[in-house]
Amino acid sequence: MRSAPRKVKPGNKSHATNAQGHEVAPEALFNLKEVFDAIPEGISVHTTEGVILYANAKIAEICNKPLDEIVSRRCADLFHFEPHDCPHQDVIETGQRSELKSRQAVEERIYSISCEPIKNEAGALTGYVRLMRDVTERRRAQEELLTTERFATLGQMIFGIAHDVGTPLNIISGYCEYLLMRSTPGEQGHRELSTILQQTRRIADFIKQMLDLARPAQGRADAIGLKGFLTESLDLIGHLLRRENVKPSLVFNAEPPLIYSDAPRLRQALFNIFLNVSQRLGQGANLEITVDESPSDKRMTRISIVGIDKEGRGLDFSQSFAGFLDPTQSSEAIGMGLSLARHILDEIGAKVETVNMQDKGNALVVHIPKDIRAHARQPF
Repeated sequence: MRSAPRKVKPGNKSHATNAQGHEVAPEALFNLKEVFDAIPEGISVHTTEGVILYANAKIAEICNKPLDEIVSRRCADLFHFEPHDCPHQDVIETGQRSELKSRQAVEERIYSISCEPIKNEAGALTGYVRLMRDVTERRRAQEELLTTERFATLGQMIFGIAHDVGTPLNIISGYCEYLLMRSTPGEQGHRELSTILQQTRRIADFIKQMLDLARPAQGRADAIGLKGFLTESLDLIGHLLRRENVKPSLVFNAEPPLIYSDAPRLRQALFNIFLNVSQRLGQGANLEITVDESPSDKRMTRISIVGIDKEGRGLDFSQSFAGFLDPTQSSEAIGMGLSLARHILDEIGAKVETVNMQDKGNALVVHIPKDIRAHARQPF
């Protein structure tokens, strides 16, 4: 006759119990497959020849194959893209843990690979456990940090170069002005001196604009003439436009407005937008920028950006700038410099959208407050 299951005394925690209070063997509490499938890292168990004896659900997800197509396959069949892409050979040769120094990319994800030896009671190697850990986000964070450091270094270099170049530029322009005062129009050398003075001032303006791009927010409300301001912003990417044979045009449907905004910050935002637009246009395209008053809000100035490819077709910026237009998107999904542009535009109370322009495609439209002091989220 079977004896009834023994009940565990209250307070005795040395054994697990079921809902009825009966003792349950520890090995019955968990299904090992469920335990391994719950682990976020990819785990596979191999023989010394590399044959897979077991793999968890994460491995099936990584390989995009059902488990029955993975078990009994060799490590090389699934994971080896180059001879050094798995550290298991080091484990077999040394009997010690081994980790892949480089990363293994699978379906645009990046994994670090390590192998742990399996030994029997006599200490002999019988196989190994292979661990795949997804480090994509960590790698992206590291790359973003490196990019930030590079830009920080570049900013310091720009400041240093600006100061070093500024002194000889001032001397050149000073001598030119002195010599021009001693000559008259039409006199030999007067035209050449005027050209030298004009070009040195142009270089000084470019340096000032570069310094503005590198400066942090200062909470300013500068009076900005949009015609000259947008022309200068386009000049900063002029070399890219010329390289791609892109023809820019700037149209004002009304008298160019005077707006009040943080000029260096606004220049940063527009520069990054124009840069990204130019990279999406392609060879021989036209870049059309139109400025007028926002029809929905008289307090805003509207800047409409249209791209026409060399075949005359309007480009769809609603697709290529989808991440920039969606405020929920993370920085890495937006594009180079666009995260900063969106942050600046949010700060000054600007709005961004796409508008269908019929045969000119979906234009990228930026609505900028005419007076930042009435719209900015930060006090000025």
